[in-house]
Amino acid sequence: MLDEFVIFAKQIEKGKEELAQYITKEQNRKYPELQPISPTLYEERVKMIDLYEDILFEDLEVALDKITKWGVETGTLCSELGMSIDMALDEVNYYRDAFSDMILTAAEEGGASLRHYHRTIGKLHRIIDQAAHSFSVAFVRHHNEMMEKAKKAVEELSVPVVPLDAGIAVLPIVGTLDTTRAKLLMEQSLKRSSKLGIRYFIMDLSGVPIVDTMVANQLFQVVNALKLLGVEAAITGIRPEIAQTMVALGINFQEVKTYASLRQALAAKHSRTAETQLDD
Repeated sequence: MLDEFVIFAKQIEKGKEELAQYITKEQNRKYPELQPISPTLYEERVKMIDLYEDILFEDLEVALDKITKWGVETGTLCSELGMSIDMALDEVNYYRDAFSDMILTAAEEGGASLRHYHRTIGKLHRIIDQAAHSFSVAFVRHHNEMMEKAKKAVEELSVPVVPLDAGIAVLPIVGTLDTTRAKLLMEQSLKRSSKLGIRYFIMDLSGVPIVDTMVANQLFQVVNALKLLGVEAAITGIRPEIAQTMVALGINFQEVKTYASLRQALAAKHSRTAETQLDD
């Protein structure tokens, strides 16, 4: 076995760069979009070949632990680099074929028994399968995390709280309000109002296509929650056709200050502020 290991190690050491270059060339041919990150991938391929040289003749459990660690690190890296998982897994057979040939050569030259050869080949497949599995799990996990972050970023952009003046902010709402967006509306309104020290919060509905009972209740909840923080809330931009629909549905906005436009709401706020200062 020692002779076999020495022969295999010599083959790896002699051919690792050639194998890494071959895989890089083939992958770039199949997937031209990989070329910008090709140098980084080449380095990772050389590292992987070195790792196989180190672990193939170690205890199986030790080998599987090491290849799992490699899979987690490399799967995350490849996801960060923007590869697709099919591009990455397409490389598996290159390693499987190359190392199988090297093991066969080493077994023949080292005089290994057929039983030992099959045991070593079986171990190789276990290691490669574990590499593919751990790589895939880490890749998908990182990809999903990035997708979730992107989703949250888009959702936050859908409820942008914009500071206008000292203590004044506006939330322009565009599009329909569903349950998920209503929850974000509540969270962002309270969070941003508290963080920015907002005392006058304007929700502009100019871009909302319809205000039904559900939407109205969601807006009322935001207004009431803001009141608990000491924030005065106003609603602007209710179009005539929306107003008619609200009346027909019996939706009552009497407890909420409403204005035709953002300009009116700001003018009213500045007017009240000026009157308060005169009284003082």
